[in-house]
Amino acid sequence: MQTTQVKPSDFPRDERFRDPTTVPFRDADGNHHVFSYEDVMRVLLNRDEAFSRDPAPWLPPGVRHMGLDFMWVYEPFMIDGKEPRHDLLRSAVEPWFRTREVRKLDEFIRGLAVDLINGIVRDGDGEFDLATELAYRFSLRVICSLLGFDTAQEPWLREKLNEFNQAPSYDKLPRQFDVEAFLWEMIAERIVHPRDEMLDAMIDAWRQDRITGRDLLGYIFGMIAAGTDTTGATLVNAFSLLAEFGKLDEVRAMGGDVDALRRVVEEILRFGSAFPTKPLYVLKDSTFGELTVPKGTVLYVWYAAANRDEAVNGGAEQSSPDVFDIARWPNRHVGLGWGRHFCLGGDLARLETRILLEEALRRLPGLALDETKPFARFAGIVDGVTEAHFRYDQDAADRVMGLEPAGAQGT
Repeated sequence: MQTTQVKPSDFPRDERFRDPTTVPFRDADGNHHVFSYEDVMRVLLNRDEAFSRDPAPWLPPGVRHMGLDFMWVYEPFMIDGKEPRHDLLRSAVEPWFRTREVRKLDEFIRGLAVDLINGIVRDGDGEFDLATELAYRFSLRVICSLLGFDTAQEPWLREKLNEFNQAPSYDKLPRQFDVEAFLWEMIAERIVHPRDEMLDAMIDAWRQDRITGRDLLGYIFGMIAAGTDTTGATLVNAFSLLAEFGKLDEVRAMGGDVDALRRVVEEILRFGSAFPTKPLYVLKDSTFGELTVPKGTVLYVWYAAANRDEAVNGGAEQSSPDVFDIARWPNRHVGLGWGRHFCLGGDLARLETRILLEEALRRLPGLALDETKPFARFAGIVDGVTEAHFRYDQDAADRVMGLEPAGAQGT
């Protein structure tokens, strides 16, 4: 993994992959790339069933990483005579992620955020790395809590997730047998001591032969990886972009204005594009402009580029998509996918982002990006951040925490 010291708004790879006007092309390895909103949406909607997310046909032979057995690699239509499995796999946990159910988690998730922020204040000196000490810890804490994992495992899981997400491509993923063994231990423990939670629903589907053991591992790991690193990167983007463009005080002043904060969160998802691209296997000969994409090749759709296309404005007269505009509405970005493959945890990621913005901006007065220290990004399966140093007013933060009832200050 190569990290680059940049501004928060800088892109950690060639700028053409964030430009919707880039002409579709075939690279030196034989892979194809499309960039415009129109082309990306055509692939995402996949009305002619010409593209598959399953990487098996183009990956090296052998046992693959369990993350590639998650439902995100399956389609809702038959391929080569194999029964479609996407909808079956998604239905096993979808009830836990419906908007109404996610909203019920507000108080619980807010408590996790407050606990982590107060820990920073208690042990702090007015400076901290928002990426490693807050954003990624918070997203990991949320998903581990929802799965019922012990928080003592979080540092080790963080290390393993770094191995996965910082891999340069899907064919370079480490196998991580140690993570598989850990997950089977968690599954065995839950069978003996059930809790009627999300993990139990996955295990029940496996024990009823509705999903396979590989599906089960893929489910759990996929939930952890997507729920931690894509969301974690989005959380770092939130504070860092708002700081770079001088918007932190404006968002702090929004208080509990849910509609205004909704626009802020959608713009962060669009402009940051933490999950920049997706490779798909081409099932039918296809054409994009003058580029012919033959059956049996790989096509990369670039969400990061489509999110800079004028089409995200939905025909409304508003600022250019190259501008970070927290009042943008409508905002038809594809940062969470689209259609049948829309991110299952999208509403959860939105809720986490809004809550952490509300609580950190209230509890960390004077919060600002420390431009004297590195801000470092890497380009991987998820475009993440390894360093994001911030400052805040320690005395004022101590006073805010001191005004709370003892039970609200965390542990």
